[in-house]
Amino acid sequence: MDKRFWEKSCRYSIRKLTVGTASVLLGAVFLVNHTVAADSVEVKQTEPTSVEAITKPDSEPKAAEATETTNPSLAESPVVSESKQAEENQKTNSQASEEAIVEAKENKEPEKADQPVTKQENYQLNYDQPTAPSYDGWEKQALPVGNGEMGAKVFGLIGEERIQYNEKTLWSGGPQHDSTDYNGGNYKERYKVLAEIRKALEAGDRQKAKQLAEQNLVGPNNAQYGRYLAFGDIFMVFNNQKKGLDTVTDYHRGLDITEATTTTSYTQDGTTFKRETFSSYPDDVTVTHLTKKGNKTLDFTLWNSLTEDLLANGDYSWEYSNYKNGHVTTDEHGILLKGTVKDNGLKFASYLGIKTDGKVTVQDETLTVTGASYATLYLSAKTNFAQNPKTNYRTDIDLEKTVKRIVEAAKAKDYETLKKAHIKDYQSLFNRVKLNLGGSKTAQTTKEALQSYNPEKGQKLEELFFQYGRYLLISSSRDRTDALPANLQGVWNAVDNPPWNADYHLNVNLQMNYWPAYMSNLAETAKPMINYIDDMRYYGRIAAKEYAGIASKDGQENGWLVHTQATPFGWTTPGWNYYWGWSPAANAWMMQNVYDYYKFTKDETYLKEKIYPMLKETAKFWNSFLHYDKASDRWVSSPSYSPEHGTITIGNTFDQSLVWQLFHDYMEVANHLNVDQDLVTEVKAKFDKLKPLHINKEGRIKEWYEEDSPQFTNEGIENHHRHVSHLVGLFPGTLFSKDQAEYLEAARATLNHRGDGGTGWSKANKINLWARLLDGNRAHRLLAEQLKYSTLENLWDTHAPFQIDGNFGATSGMAEMLLQSHTGYIAPLPALPDAWKDGQVSGLVARGNFEVSMKWKDKNLQSLSFLSNVGGELVVDYPNIEASQIKVNGKPVTATVLKDNRIQLATQKGDVITFEHFPGRVTSLTAVRQNGVTAELTFNQVEGATHYVIQKQVKDETGQTSASREFVTNQTHFIDRSLNPQHAYTYTVKAMLGELSTQVSEQATVETYSELMDDRDSRIQYGAAFGNWADSELFGGTEKFADLSKGDYTDEDLTATIPFTGVGIEIYGLKSSELGLATAKIDGKEVGELDFHTAGATEKGSLIGRFAGLSDRPHTLTLRVKREHKGRGSERSKISLDYFKILAGTGNTIEKIDDRDSRIQYGAQFKDWSDPELYGGTEKYADINNSDSSAASEAQATIFFTGTGIRIYGLKSLALGRARVTLDGKEMPSLDFYTSGATEKRAFIGEFTNLTDGPHTLTLQVDPDSPEGRKKISLDSFDIIKAPAVGLDSPSIAPLKENDKEISLSLPSGDWEAIAVTFPGVKDPLVLRKVDETHLVTSGDQTVLSIQDNQVQIPIPEATDRQTGKAIEAYAIQGTTTSSPVVAVFTKKDEKKVDEKKVDEKKPTTSKGDEPAPTVDIPEYTDPIGTAGQEEPPTVEKPEYTDPIGTPGEQEAPTVEIPEYTNPIGTAGQEEAPTVEKPEYTEPIGTAGEEMPPTVEKPEYTKPIGTSGDQAAPTHSLPDYPVRVLKDKETGVEIIGGVSDLEGISHISSRRVLAQELFGKTYDAYDLQLKNPTDHSLQPKGSVLVRLPISASVENIYYITPTKELQTLDFTVRGGKAEFITNHFSTYAVVYQAARTTSNTEEKPSASDEETLTHEAEQLSTSPSLAKAGNHSPKEQLPATGDASNPLLFLAGLSLALTATFMLKGRKDESN
Repeated sequence: MDKRFWEKSCRYSIRKLTVGTASVLLGAVFLVNHTVAADSVEVKQTEPTSVEAITKPDSEPKAAEATETTNPSLAESPVVSESKQAEENQKTNSQASEEAIVEAKENKEPEKADQPVTKQENYQLNYDQPTAPSYDGWEKQALPVGNGEMGAKVFGLIGEERIQYNEKTLWSGGPQHDSTDYNGGNYKERYKVLAEIRKALEAGDRQKAKQLAEQNLVGPNNAQYGRYLAFGDIFMVFNNQKKGLDTVTDYHRGLDITEATTTTSYTQDGTTFKRETFSSYPDDVTVTHLTKKGNKTLDFTLWNSLTEDLLANGDYSWEYSNYKNGHVTTDEHGILLKGTVKDNGLKFASYLGIKTDGKVTVQDETLTVTGASYATLYLSAKTNFAQNPKTNYRTDIDLEKTVKRIVEAAKAKDYETLKKAHIKDYQSLFNRVKLNLGGSKTAQTTKEALQSYNPEKGQKLEELFFQYGRYLLISSSRDRTDALPANLQGVWNAVDNPPWNADYHLNVNLQMNYWPAYMSNLAETAKPMINYIDDMRYYGRIAAKEYAGIASKDGQENGWLVHTQATPFGWTTPGWNYYWGWSPAANAWMMQNVYDYYKFTKDETYLKEKIYPMLKETAKFWNSFLHYDKASDRWVSSPSYSPEHGTITIGNTFDQSLVWQLFHDYMEVANHLNVDQDLVTEVKAKFDKLKPLHINKEGRIKEWYEEDSPQFTNEGIENHHRHVSHLVGLFPGTLFSKDQAEYLEAARATLNHRGDGGTGWSKANKINLWARLLDGNRAHRLLAEQLKYSTLENLWDTHAPFQIDGNFGATSGMAEMLLQSHTGYIAPLPALPDAWKDGQVSGLVARGNFEVSMKWKDKNLQSLSFLSNVGGELVVDYPNIEASQIKVNGKPVTATVLKDNRIQLATQKGDVITFEHFPGRVTSLTAVRQNGVTAELTFNQVEGATHYVIQKQVKDETGQTSASREFVTNQTHFIDRSLNPQHAYTYTVKAMLGELSTQVSEQATVETYSELMDDRDSRIQYGAAFGNWADSELFGGTEKFADLSKGDYTDEDLTATIPFTGVGIEIYGLKSSELGLATAKIDGKEVGELDFHTAGATEKGSLIGRFAGLSDRPHTLTLRVKREHKGRGSERSKISLDYFKILAGTGNTIEKIDDRDSRIQYGAQFKDWSDPELYGGTEKYADINNSDSSAASEAQATIFFTGTGIRIYGLKSLALGRARVTLDGKEMPSLDFYTSGATEKRAFIGEFTNLTDGPHTLTLQVDPDSPEGRKKISLDSFDIIKAPAVGLDSPSIAPLKENDKEISLSLPSGDWEAIAVTFPGVKDPLVLRKVDETHLVTSGDQTVLSIQDNQVQIPIPEATDRQTGKAIEAYAIQGTTTSSPVVAVFTKKDEKKVDEKKVDEKKPTTSKGDEPAPTVDIPEYTDPIGTAGQEEPPTVEKPEYTDPIGTPGEQEAPTVEIPEYTNPIGTAGQEEAPTVEKPEYTEPIGTAGEEMPPTVEKPEYTKPIGTSGDQAAPTHSLPDYPVRVLKDKETGVEIIGGVSDLEGISHISSRRVLAQELFGKTYDAYDLQLKNPTDHSLQPKGSVLVRLPISASVENIYYITPTKELQTLDFTVRGGKAEFITNHFSTYAVVYQAARTTSNTEEKPSASDEETLTHEAEQLSTSPSLAKAGNHSPKEQLPATGDASNPLLFLAGLSLALTATFMLKGRKDESN
């Protein structure tokens, strides 16, 4: 091919219409065919089965006081499950009630057929390995069963089995059966020191008060305190089986909590063995059933013994605790174990019966079974304990007869009968609540599910954990005579010295055990706890007398007292150490659990006869015990101690809050029963002066009233203590009210300060607290923390060690996230996390005894049902609930609207109330800060929403917010470009259904734009005094510290130098009692002193100091350890640095990407390496030292990036060499990874900057010419340098009213060039441009509009479609940036108007329990929800390389044949594009061949970058010229060029808009881009021929240059296509000749013309004059232009229109 073709200049007849920044993103042309508003994409998901509304059952609903055999809940959930066949055949009342729904629904569209009556999910714990035969195995792996009284742990061994069992009343300690002097452990007359202690505290003499309390306000540590004892073990050894997992196949060990049955099965030598164990409540036995399938028989030896202690090595050792005596009697029917507890004489017995078809023989104390096909074991265990203090907790019972009688009765039934009765009884409780949180089942074992748990996808594990808590409560607490409540370990215990004696701790633990009882529909399980507290009052009165001086006598009970520890034997004395043992408010706290029984069941008889006497006596105690404190004008608990934390004080928040709740509840009940009004009056007077809540100077709830006092000591205070006792009024109490915003924020600050760590039960507690703060995501985070770090393999909670309260607390917390009712109304889904956005639940119980079922999607309720079990007023609070459809027993009703979002209606017993057709709301708002000036908002689409109102508030440094801006949009993706880089912002969104306002979303916050710099960042220079320290709790896991006491250092040694670019910097480090001071300088000027000291506990990641308000440029911060310090405590000259937060300005920003980033493509020679000291802990390296030369091509990394530059970081070492570099296909100087010194990690290798802002491609290849042995490079990370973002405010349109003739448009603040306004139904948009500060000019008819008060009035065109829901849209334009559109929506005049929920700002009272639930808006949503379509529009890049193309112009132009390909060539990416051998062209292409080639701009890189600097700049050789042809079949565009010029390019991306009109001219618009296989845009390496289809005579072809200029191109017409040559792809217009013009109207402007043109263009440049927008009444008319095709107006408008066309089209394409 003749090379002259490639040497021809791209000869432009240049008409430079310099429009400056006028190439704006109008997007107006594309509006002719598309609507901006349509950017919603509906994502369809498989919905959970619908929650069916509950109708009134035919059968009688359950009574207020349920019994153990109550039928399943009438509010069965429609959660689809894989239930067993037995369940499918069993039809419950609940199911019948659900089936009756269809009949009860009147005036409703037909129900879908896919809403079946559904059953409980089949929940199982599954394992593929047996339990380890050790205590560790018992605790972490063995599976629990229980019937409330008995408990057992099944090991699931191979060739043997161990079942360790318990009976809950087997305790040591307490009285002998004939004791006459037992008094609950209470020392005598300790109350006599109370007055002296109180006086000392009031005088500030804390040391004296402490000494008196430590000596007197304690109890004994003796044997009478006692401990929960292990009972016995059942052992089986299978004589014909081998042991070990390797001897079997198909091993499975599991616990089915849907049927409360464990299973162990495996196959050995062709025979499958199976064992099932359950603990039956109705038959009072624990049953194990053994079967086999195969040739082998069941041959085993069986024995029953007192529990043996398990050693760590797995060996058994006879117990060394020596608490019990026992002996075994065996016959062929079973094994009897009888004994006594040594210290108290308590008797116990167990009997293990057997039924089998094998032969049973007796040998010593064992039974041997041979030749059996099955065997069933029946275990009963009892003691002679009675919950009766008057009989010394004993009952007269023949234990041997009792246990044998129970076993024989069970043996008389066949196994299936026993099992069915057990399952029926158990499921009557368990199946009441069904939960579906979405998510997918997996085949993982429970251990694997726990280990791989992902909080975003772990819904099934969370469901299991919720239901497991209910299973454990049913298994460890059932109501029967003398039943004890669940203790610290429920009912399970393997040793005689369990942690904390497995007692009853009353400073949170016993209370937490029963938190889930009522709401999860298990009220019956609380009866043992209530009875236990009732009986505790007997010895509690002695405690009140001896420690408080409050005496009682029969018939005149004046108060009872209990403290931290309790046992079954009325142990009510304080603990033996004041600092955990004194807790007088434990009685008040337990009364919350007791009173809640009535709140949830409304059992009036039980309230009057059981609960009120307990409440009254407790209230009388505190009415007497409270002490008036003059200094604070409070009635106080004194002395007081916050559980296990701090020191002795007056009236701490814990005590005061619990007494407040006690008095509140007592007065409520007394007034309800209309009794004891004199006592109510006394209590009320003190209640009003309890003043439990106070906020400290840090904005947190005080734990101690005195804590801000200078005299207060921080003795024993831990910032992250596991107890959060001062928030007991938030949960489980009702002290905090929705109206108390100040206290709620202080509670939030308290929890944040406490942190998310702690023991298992502590995390569970915080789940409930965050749920009460309505922060579902934070509550869910705590749930995730508990599952990941505080849950054992068998899903038991661990403190560590195992402690069951965490299981119960987590179940309670999950229920609180789904339902709350503590404030006088029922709040569905009050704290729903993002992870549970779709789901359903049924059977939860709200106060008032309403069973609740609900289904939700996208966090919005779809259906809500209540079953009123006892009747009464139903009050429900949910966003826009008054607009839902309400039915009672299927008939529509109208409820009373109490206030926005709250309704009330009366119900009768058995009524079913349903709510449907809820207006949606925005529930999933995400705001992400993209840069200093831009935030991207996404939120869920709300069904029926016509538009959305976005409220933005500025958030200052103190966290306070102020009103800022409101945006109205009809899209669920919005970009706000009007941010100040130095400010943080909060956003809320509400959906509008016409004029109906839905509830405002939770807040989303974008913080100040910043870059985080770790202490190990390579940019920081440290003096010799700084050392390294690793700590996983720190940012990046490291810190840098300098300590003057460790050596003799110079000032330079003590200095850290931190370079940064931005407007400010924050310093984060450690604060501790050992750290001191540092001086700080910025740019050499001293700016202050940083203090790293704190008198309290060590604080990690603490903000040490902040310097802001700097100019936006590079700065240097220097920190120097101060030699002097203030001598505070153990302070010394030492500081510790963790990380820095750089506050970015509007200048260049950095995006840091790791070597593993998906934008990087590596050749096969690159390998992975991990090193925690590297960025991201990884590197990529390529080593071709031992490879042939061909390996170099696979030792290449290709980095695709968009920005203005890139920095490369890697390793430097003696073993590394050089990398060859290309940038956008152009050779660059090589990069050197070599250093002669020590290896440098995170080393700066080189950079390429000052690039045109746009996409680029960098390649790094190991240089095969590197020195021998150094043909290797290592890459760690890259900095992508981003251009400054353009700030651009949005306009706004005033809401439209019926019959408005014009709109009121508020102009954006700041800089902008134009505003585009579109009207529905009108083809062309209206474009507004500034004439001056008081006038705008419109496109089309050039109407001048006056600006008044920053607003303009724009007539609405007559052709506008005013249909309801249609929107007028407006957006601002600046350069190549547009704001997100804002809208005004046409609505009906008569639509119902519901204002946004209003917040009552009145100061709340705290004297009642019916305040609204708190609404606190801090969401943590991180995943965008909604639709796409508002992404950053593409920018047109300026070509960087303008080197000469080809050679001088003497050569003959090549002839090129038009190829026949009709499909795009090279677009697939898999094949080499064909070359064309026979060009058809015999004449030069482009212009005549004589012209000189164009001049060439100076390339951007004139010096080597990133290397030593002495290399020559790269040169460019002439390419070979085989030809490639690229075609776009859809648009008909063809590109013809040399293979080398199109190197790396695989296909064309072309967009076009045809037959556009502008000022009387018609044009086609094209946007052309060349793409590589990964769809990144590239420019050709040389000039290529472009062929565009045409439809008429062409006047001119224009294109937008990289400098945003509009230029004409030389072109020719051939074969129905216009042809031109270019080396840069951009946006083009083919302008057709007007009918009245000649074919060639092109003229070159004179110099004077150009001046005029430039000046006028500056005036008109920002006017994207596209087309008339309707008939406007001009207010001021521009001077006549004379001709609609005036070149000035046309060219200015065309420049704007071209860019706008494809900016908006790009936005639309992305949204679709």
